[in-house]
Amino acid sequence: TDGLSGTLPFELQNLTELHYLIVEEGTTSGTIPSEFGTFPELIILDLNFNNLTGSIPEDIYNLPLLFQLDLNDNFLNGTISSAIGNLENLQFLQLEVNKFTGTIPETLGNLPNL
Repeated sequence: TDGLSGTLPFELQNLTELHYLIVEEGTTSGTIPSEFGTFPELIILDLNFNNLTGSIPEDIYNLPLLFQLDLNDNFLNGTISSAIGNLENLQFLQLEVNKFTGTIPETLGNLPNL
């Protein structure tokens, strides 16, 4: 689905077998709910080209099967946690055009498929 507006509902956490969450190129605003880090089967989290703010919730870095994390072209801020190194299956990462501060975590270098 694309072109959505409003905020991302935390109630999506009830979709325990969700594999793909793609909400791109819309006017979706607010923060990324920390509950999104509880999807045990999530492979793709694609929220690019929206108006999302806040930081990346720490729980996102614990998604065991995450292959693609695409959060570019938003208004996300804060630092990118070193916990990003927990995403052992990550092969695609886009975080550009945000308001992140700090350095790129060295743990990214530990991801064998990135």
